[in-house]
Amino acid sequence: MSVEVTDNAKMELLKTLERLSLEEGQYLRLTTPPSWTGPGDFGIVLDTEQDFDTKIEFNEQIVLLINEQLLTQYEKVIFDFKETPDGLSFALDIY
Repeated sequence: MSVEVTDNAKMELLKTLERLSLEEGQYLRLTTPPSWTGPGDFGIVLDTEQDFDTKIEFNEQIVLLINEQLLTQYEKVIFDFKETPDGLSFALDIY
């Protein structure tokens, strides 16, 4: 299993973190149902670091957590920020 988070996604996550006032130990987490209950197949929530998390860093800052269990479900995952039919947004491509 491999996960790729593109530089575009990392830059957008960093911008999001700069807009938020997170408490110490809070991070953005990529999640899917049943943890994600919003629209779509995935979402980003605020959470704390857990055992077995993969930490995605950009400019020496953690910009995203991904639980290892999510990663083991798929052969390859690419998390991107790109043009979609709904405009610019995060996209999760699963292979």
